[in-house]
Amino acid sequence: MTRNFSQHFHDAIIKMNFTGQRWVVLGAGGFIGTNLCVRLVQNGANVVAFGRSLGFARALTGCQWVVGDFFNPRDLANILEGADIVVHALSTVTPAKSNESPINDIEENLIGTLRLLELCKTKGVARLVFLSSGGTVYGPDVSVPTVEDEANEPICSYGVVKLAIEKYLAIYRQQQQLDSVVLRVANPFGPYQLPKGQGVIAATIQKVLMGQPPEIWGDGNVVRDYIYIDDVIDAILAAAQLDGSQAPRLYNIGSGVGKSLNEVVNGIAEIHGAIHIKRLPGRAVDVPVSILNIQRAERFLNWRPHTDWKLGLRLTYSWFERFGLFNA
Repeated sequence: MTRNFSQHFHDAIIKMNFTGQRWVVLGAGGFIGTNLCVRLVQNGANVVAFGRSLGFARALTGCQWVVGDFFNPRDLANILEGADIVVHALSTVTPAKSNESPINDIEENLIGTLRLLELCKTKGVARLVFLSSGGTVYGPDVSVPTVEDEANEPICSYGVVKLAIEKYLAIYRQQQQLDSVVLRVANPFGPYQLPKGQGVIAATIQKVLMGQPPEIWGDGNVVRDYIYIDDVIDAILAAAQLDGSQAPRLYNIGSGVGKSLNEVVNGIAEIHGAIHIKRLPGRAVDVPVSILNIQRAERFLNWRPHTDWKLGLRLTYSWFERFGLFNA
């Protein structure tokens, strides 16, 4: 598929008209949530942005911002009234920290999401789009690039809980109680991502702009599938509009190309200049190689990433120069 076709598809997504649709974005104050809300407002949606804190107030102009507690059923019930599409982009833990307190992970993210599903069923939500994990649900011993039907052997609680939510969503679909689409997102990067336990690209750019050495865990040969945030938002919009009862409801969303940590640092150095790295011991929760096969999304969602790797890095670096350091 040529870049021109991919760019044409992106332009078509940009021009989608969601006027009259009520979207509820859970985790709207976060990285993906903020970018999604911006795009939805541009496309005419009635957006309820839900979260505990508002990270970028100016970006969410045009949304109905609701400060609430994900664990409070009353808060959720209020925002779900009349909702057409719900996007669940909220998690209280990171992969690296999740094994420190798996009980909290289960109580907060798994049980909290089950309460959400029950409320969505009760309120008649048309579809829920759940953002799962494209790296942690598979584990280390899988074929690469990894397809959706690969065996799941997660090595951290974060991946286990994401996978459990996927399975519960399948039960609700099978019982025709709630329609949903699951997106196993790889490693997104771009504007509005602040490094708080996740996001090596954001963390590295922030550090170098502050004159500090970025930290790399291990020898830098860990490989990840990085995808620019605009492409992730395209996938969410495509999933929300997915038509056809026979289409799969589970999709990998990534670039389909792997980059090592060393390649990430070198790419940023091409923009910034020489970078001195602080190397730390490797972590047991890090899968050595994670690259996603995205052919299913290409076929059924008519989606594929369009942003060039180097362009994505430059756009992210430029955003941090202008805005990111004020939120460090």
